[in-house]
Amino acid sequence: MTRRRGFTLIELLTVMAITAVLLGIILVPLIQSFNLTRTAQAYSNAQATARNVAARLVREIQNGSTVRDDGPNSGAVAVVLPGQDGALEEILMQFAKIDIVLPAKGDPSAVRDGAFVNPETGKADPTLPVPKGQPNLPATPGLSILRYWTGLKNPLAPNGDGTFSPGRYQNPYDGLLMARSGEADNLYVLWRAEVPVYRRNPSSGLVEPNTELFEFDAAGQPILDDPFFFVLRQSETGTPAGAAKAARIQAWQRFGSVVTELNRFDCIQPIYDKATRQVAYDGNVPRIVPLVQFRPTSVSRESAQNMESVRLGQESDSMADYAADVFRTKFGLWSAAVVRHYGSSVDSAGGYYQIARYGTGAPGYSIFAHNASGIGSDMESGVETFDLSAYESAVVGGGYPFAVAVDAANGRSGWLGNQDARSVFAPFTVNAKNGRVLSSFGVEEVGEWHVEPDLSNWPLSVAGDPVGPAGAAANPNYTDPTRGINNAYNKAFLERPSLRPLLHRFIDLRVSQGEGGLNSPLHPTPTIGFAKARIVPGSDIVFGPDQTPGPGHGRLVRYTRVTGEPGPNQYRINYTDLAEPTDYSLFGLANPSSTYDSGQFESAVFQPRFKRGYVQLNSDPANPLPSGNILVYYRFQFTERNDVFEVDYDTRQVITVSLTIRSYPQNNLPEAQSVSLTSTATVRNLAR
Repeated sequence: MTRRRGFTLIELLTVMAITAVLLGIILVPLIQSFNLTRTAQAYSNAQATARNVAARLVREIQNGSTVRDDGPNSGAVAVVLPGQDGALEEILMQFAKIDIVLPAKGDPSAVRDGAFVNPETGKADPTLPVPKGQPNLPATPGLSILRYWTGLKNPLAPNGDGTFSPGRYQNPYDGLLMARSGEADNLYVLWRAEVPVYRRNPSSGLVEPNTELFEFDAAGQPILDDPFFFVLRQSETGTPAGAAKAARIQAWQRFGSVVTELNRFDCIQPIYDKATRQVAYDGNVPRIVPLVQFRPTSVSRESAQNMESVRLGQESDSMADYAADVFRTKFGLWSAAVVRHYGSSVDSAGGYYQIARYGTGAPGYSIFAHNASGIGSDMESGVETFDLSAYESAVVGGGYPFAVAVDAANGRSGWLGNQDARSVFAPFTVNAKNGRVLSSFGVEEVGEWHVEPDLSNWPLSVAGDPVGPAGAAANPNYTDPTRGINNAYNKAFLERPSLRPLLHRFIDLRVSQGEGGLNSPLHPTPTIGFAKARIVPGSDIVFGPDQTPGPGHGRLVRYTRVTGEPGPNQYRINYTDLAEPTDYSLFGLANPSSTYDSGQFESAVFQPRFKRGYVQLNSDPANPLPSGNILVYYRFQFTERNDVFEVDYDTRQVITVSLTIRSYPQNNLPEAQSVSLTSTATVRNLAR
């Protein structure tokens, strides 16, 4: 009998133990090397993606015509994430969206048979929703926007019956907001879409809002700043509104593309303790940081540069008192601008200065008068003086914008009921797009609530009977508007022979009324006019009857401004007050009354020559004005020579792009590889 010898159990266990040790020595470093390779690969991918995306963003912002910012949620998008108890929470992330307005391409007027003409083929192409071709130069805003935003890779979950449920955020890697798992991810990625906001209707040929992508407000305009435009909310599921929202989201997916990687890349970051890996919560809401941010550049206390206020052709005796009415900063496209105006007379006005900001007690954007020696911050205290939001609404909707803004603010504050306050009243408007402050207003912007807003406030004066002093009839007073300029001159010429070389045919714009009896902002009565108002040099336009002989005699022509004695079809004007005599007895006259008196020669006829708004006309006694009306247009300003504007603003002309790419190497490596880049892009095509 042959005996077979085998391995004992002890020997087998010993061999297995040795084998396990050897395999461990070999495989553990091998696995670790694979993990390191995956980690390095993830970092390399994140780095390459970050560079490519950042370069593309900068290039497209620079080539844009402007960057939109029309509301507090213009850069916000909504994300839906699980809270501390697992319930879904809706969170608004600021600066996670940017709308670049693209330059117009092709010729928008080139339409044939209801379709745009393709500039490449010269044929009408009904498939073109917007013009196509090279940008028009100078680059003007077109009908399309280029939108970048943070959104779920799969924002909709199909139900299998043609309907959809909201897509859920799924991060199986880091175990922060949810448990780690082997499920497929659904992370927040960076989307890009070039979409037409308005499209031409092929049947009617009219340009209409894009109903495929945008919801509409009550006025029928597309809502461009809906933070939930790419989110189907749980409350909308199963409703007609939800079905329409799902269709719009699908349209955004068709128009758009993901510019980051589809898998293992996340564009949001929960704030958490690295030691304990515990997420920070506000109640049940996790604190989230958007990893792609489009932030305007902040500028603090920039002194706005005053534009040139003295130019050739605007010479006068008061040139030393000319003041700029336009002030501009280095950059435009302001957001959240705070404008402070320090007037030259701030000390004599009790320490008040003006500040334009969003009010705490008043709606919208307004100018407030703040007492520098008072208590409280100028961002919270102060008296509202001019409602800028009401002004902008009136510019669009009609009416008298200046009067609307004054009345809107005064109705809330009663500020202009105080005479000291009226004396320092100095409103201005803000042009956020061009980065300018404008301290002047057109005379057509002044009116009264009880007067129809379509009436012009251009000062209108009657020339009167076309006769000189020799044939003048009796005239009861100097300022009767129905008797006219000729008659007032004739009366003074006949009654004041010693002053004849100093007498003029003239218009006093301070008291000259517009159509419908609208008063002038220059009115000398303190409760009607404004003490700091003056005429903007060069803004004046005068129309009157042609004084030259010939077939056109008496027809309405534009007069020419001169700096000397005006002749036919000429005029001379005071933009500001001139130095006035302190003793009128030098002219054989009494001193004028302290307030304007239309019945006093000194106050109504002689003193106006030293005041703003004095328009001197041809004063040859032998050449009276032809019969007809004389119309004058001008802009009036409130700034003085040494006024200063300081502006705090965020400029969308210079966008800071902060980009962090987080790439997860694999499921068993919870720490993402992150690459951060910061770039600055200037909107180069902004028309300034």
